Amino acid sequence: MNTVHETVLITDSGCDLSLEVLQRAGVEVLFFPYTLDGEEHFADFERTLSYDAFFDALQAGARSTTAQVRPVDCEAAFQRAYDLGKTALLVTMSSGLSASYDAALTVREQFLRENPDAEIHVVDSLSVSAGQGLLVLEIANRLAAGVPTKDVVVWAEDNRLRVNHPFTVDSFEYLVRGGRVSPAVGAAGSMLSIKPVLQVDADGRLVPLKKLRGRHRALATLSEMVVDRIEDPETQTIIIDHAQCPEDAVAFRDMLTDRIAVGGVVADRIGIIIGTHTGPGGLVVAFWGRPRGS
Repeated sequence: MNTVHETVLITDSGCDLSLEVLQRAGVEVLFFPYTLDGEEHFADFERTLSYDAFFDALQAGARSTTAQVRPVDCEAAFQRAYDLGKTALLVTMSSGLSASYDAALTVREQFLRENPDAEIHVVDSLSVSAGQGLLVLEIANRLAAGVPTKDVVVWAEDNRLRVNHPFTVDSFEYLVRGGRVSPAVGAAGSMLSIKPVLQVDADGRLVPLKKLRGRHRALATLSEMVVDRIEDPETQTIIIDHAQCPEDAVAFRDMLTDRIAVGGVVADRIGIIIGTHTGPGGLVVAFWGRPRGS
């Protein structure tokens, strides 16, 4: 059997879990590159720039853009696993939101041509942020339990759409900057204090779900979505991530746990890559539930 000790589990910094949580689970991370006001950086889990400093910069007018994981970094991760005589398993951000999955497949094909005895798997999470993190942690659990890597890959691809992760943002501004909504829709939403609720669909693409007036209604709608779609809540740990709005995250957690009993809650931060597109005030909840699209 391939255990977590014989498999190098890798993901990227779009997963929005702390580096401590990922390291404890035995997960290696590839850092997304991004630019802030034209300067190039890596989303390295606050090693070089804190999340608060990043969001403060956005609020002060700074511009951030993101890029896919670099192929050279994928190749280096595969090489490290190969040199150790281990299997590499890379779980990427949704292919509907990033070109990283396709880039990783290209690197894999080239690497296997040069090293045909290597074993490399690449899984498209069809998720992002806390949803991607939820899937990665369950994959790590299964590897640690001794499930063979190939079986874990099959399970992940069969169950990834059970990861639900709706979210809301406080402003249309950053969705407009990222081309997710039109400037006209953004302007109208801002004037009416509309707080959009969005989700990642079955194709891994970001889609608007509801447009609500007021933050409280948006958070209440997220709570209703969890209650409606979650399966076996008592047996699972959900993830709530926020972008510089800890009070809202606590309020949402209390709102939700007043309605259902869950096995546990992991509270974490939306990082720089996803935060570029949500801006300050983004909030996402990830849980296992009915498959997206059903």
